[in-house]
Amino acid sequence: MELFLTIAAAIYSLRLLFFASGQLRAGVRRGNVADQKRVSIIIPARNEEHNLHRCIASLRQLQYPEHLLEIVFVNDRSTDNTASIINQAAESWSVIRTVHRTEADARENLRGKPGALQSGIDAASGDVYLFTDADCVVEPQWIRTMLAPFANSNVKMVCGFTTIEHSSAFGILQDIEWLYTHSMAQGSLTNHIPIGCFGNNMAIDATAFRELGGYNVVAFSVTEDLALLQAMVRTGHKVAYICSATSAVETLPCTTLAEYLQQKQRWVRGGTQLGWRATMFVITSVMYWTGLVLSIVTQSPGWTLTFLALRAVGDGQLINLSVVRLRRWSSIPAIAPSLIILLLLELILPILTLRKKVQWKGQTF
Repeated sequence: MELFLTIAAAIYSLRLLFFASGQLRAGVRRGNVADQKRVSIIIPARNEEHNLHRCIASLRQLQYPEHLLEIVFVNDRSTDNTASIINQAAESWSVIRTVHRTEADARENLRGKPGALQSGIDAASGDVYLFTDADCVVEPQWIRTMLAPFANSNVKMVCGFTTIEHSSAFGILQDIEWLYTHSMAQGSLTNHIPIGCFGNNMAIDATAFRELGGYNVVAFSVTEDLALLQAMVRTGHKVAYICSATSAVETLPCTTLAEYLQQKQRWVRGGTQLGWRATMFVITSVMYWTGLVLSIVTQSPGWTLTFLALRAVGDGQLINLSVVRLRRWSSIPAIAPSLIILLLLELILPILTLRKKVQWKGQTF
């Protein structure tokens, strides 16, 4: 038993070391490319009438020459006032363009969000496409910071961090979870193993996207961001993952437990595309859980504290580094307790994989 607990703790420690080593080497890549490239910001919007004004207000604060900027809003078959809001925004600000999708456009692998993104890209003319969502707000220096890694001509895609606006304990929990997921994704990608990114804060070279074939050829996925990341890596393109206060995007939290579980189920189903990488992640998690449970059953308090410390301190340090880089100092006290809660929430993930149908934004995939 002692040997197994030692092995389980060692395996999870190696996992932490893998993510931490990549995360430490990653960061903001400086470069003199700002104000040289024409940028197209693509924003899909499906029934976002309550969030669009907040999003547009942040876009107006962007510090980038307007003659090099266009913002393409895609009304993705909304049934509320989304269409009229973006049309009015386009009338009052010349950099905004609007695209309105119909049900006829939602076909094959251009269903859902991938199709909305492709529709916006088809109408765009930028050298670089930036992606965010209609329920997000961006930093004034967002464009310039996301463009910086493109100073390296080998970089064709950039992933950025997304934080959660939090005014409640539930929102804080989600913010810590997103930071945790980002931190692992950044560390893993830096170590040349892509496991994910967030589509509401990405940039991609327009030429590379067109050469790839875009979402017209990328297989449909409920996690279209991961599908695009994997396609870019397979073609040999370099992808940067940066963590900076000026490149961060803030989105809104899930407001109900049902919405939160739907989000998790979508992520879990999309994560099945990772193949052996998902298997390795599951194996290390199973080893951790087995070690923790056995330490409790065998009444080995030293080992129980060791496994809890691996989570609260080990994983906590991954989040802490991202918090420091993002200057989200107020989140630090919530890291350890949030990780303990998330540890318990992990127990439902295997159950979520059993349901194959994914419901999101009023659509079933």
